[in-house]
Amino acid sequence: MPGVGVFLPRSMTGYGSEESEYAGYRIQVEIRSVNHRGLDIQVRMPRELWPLECNIREVVQSYIFRGRIDIYIALVKVPDDAVRINVDHALARAYYNALRELEESIPLLPQKICSLELARFPEVLVQNREALDLENAWQSLQSALKGALAQLVDFREKEGQRLAEDLLPRLKNIASLVQRVEERNSIIVDSYREKLVTRLHHLLPEGGLDEQRLYQELALFAERSDISEEIVRLKSHLSSFFEVMERKGVVGRRMDFILQEMLREVNTIAAKGNDVETAKIVVEMKSELEKIREQIQNLE
Repeated sequence: MPGVGVFLPRSMTGYGSEESEYAGYRIQVEIRSVNHRGLDIQVRMPRELWPLECNIREVVQSYIFRGRIDIYIALVKVPDDAVRINVDHALARAYYNALRELEESIPLLPQKICSLELARFPEVLVQNREALDLENAWQSLQSALKGALAQLVDFREKEGQRLAEDLLPRLKNIASLVQRVEERNSIIVDSYREKLVTRLHHLLPEGGLDEQRLYQELALFAERSDISEEIVRLKSHLSSFFEVMERKGVVGRRMDFILQEMLREVNTIAAKGNDVETAKIVVEMKSELEKIREQIQNLE
């Protein structure tokens, strides 16, 4: 049986985080990924970094090919004794004049306006922040982003390995079941012949059995119930599945397609099979194939 060595599929579930320093800021990157039919990248980050979104998406697409990717980026100011607070005097004066005007129109309001009250108004007191140099900021952000993505990929590869190891015994069991169906197929016609002859001997008088008609009936039964081609194709699909498991990149969809073809062949065997034992084996194969299908939904 091929494909019992190294398994390379990656899961679509993973996590990674990394951070870097830039000009008094700490850039924190956190990435989570889950199942998705395609590649869906969602980025949440401070307004100052919005111009870098296209760069971020380009880097992510070089690491990840499928899944929903949620990226969280934080820009944290590192404590600094030199932090200054700027006062917008013009804005404070405008607020003051507006309050005095309000006092004159509503005498019941308190007459005294203190600086603390003015400081509570928006934008009167503002922390002094230098504008980000996006080119240099991108270098630090890119470093953290690639570090988080490397962790994410490692997580997805390990999870993919665990999934592949769970698939292996199921695939081996299916191969064994196919072998049993093939062995059963070789004796179905003989078994049917014995049953048919026995039944006819009970129903027909002595010497009433038409041998030529019997052989015609058996030939027709053999043609209708022959599943040799289905077995050959099923074996071929199994080999293809193992080969895909040893590839890198996006293989989940390919596996799903092969699995659909395997189910098609199994259903045809079930429809053609005129045998109780074959029907039991087919039910077991379908059960294993459905379990495999659930697993590969999480593969990239």
